[in-house]
Amino acid sequence: MAMQARLAGKRALITGGGAGLGAQMARRFHEEGAEVLVNDLRLETAEAVAKEVGGSALAADVSDSGAVREMFERVGREFGRLDVLVNNAGINKQGFMPNVTEADWDEIMDVNLKGPFLCSQEVFPIMEKQQSGRIINIASVSGLYGGPKTIHYAVSKAGLITMTQVFARYGAEHNIHVNAIAPGIIETDLTRDELRSGGGGVVVEMTLLKRPGQVEDVSSAAVFLASDSQNYMTGQTISPNGGSYFTR
Repeated sequence: MAMQARLAGKRALITGGGAGLGAQMARRFHEEGAEVLVNDLRLETAEAVAKEVGGSALAADVSDSGAVREMFERVGREFGRLDVLVNNAGINKQGFMPNVTEADWDEIMDVNLKGPFLCSQEVFPIMEKQQSGRIINIASVSGLYGGPKTIHYAVSKAGLITMTQVFARYGAEHNIHVNAIAPGIIETDLTRDELRSGGGGVVVEMTLLKRPGQVEDVSSAAVFLASDSQNYMTGQTISPNGGSYFTR
């Protein structure tokens, strides 16, 4: 007997869905029956993945409040209902504390922290009207242990975890579940070369499982949080990290 698609009938918007982990989540959500709206900074990038999953493309800079407002106005006007928001858009720049510039700090905070805040703030009225919804924030294990080489990135992800908890408080009375996923080192097209280098190998050795995670380890957690498989989890952080948090 075929398994029932866990996201059948749901509509999901994934920010930063044009590449990497976001694109993989778009594919997995589609496989599970969801209608997927793919956001990316560049329209052509979003369109490529949207075409692949039979969804719609939405170009917007998530750090720009005007662009975010316009994107969600379009969602409300053209689609009406939105069941799931995945705040995945994010950037990282490695650098030890003395070398981080003010511009570096502002850029990371704008995309990684302000972006999810603006998107969540705009989606709340839609989900309140429905009296249901799921918001999933893609954080990082760096936000749990304080990654030493990426102070601005680690702080932005720690802030995102706290923001998850605060939004969960606001969402509870409206049946809006807000949770976070904090991945460890995940093998993607962007990290594959690093993982095979000396530096990447050291990071992998610091995990209990002695191997990097796969994008499926994150996308499967996102499907779980987006689905009706769970209806009593909110304000929580799931961390697929291979045990790295316990070895730091």
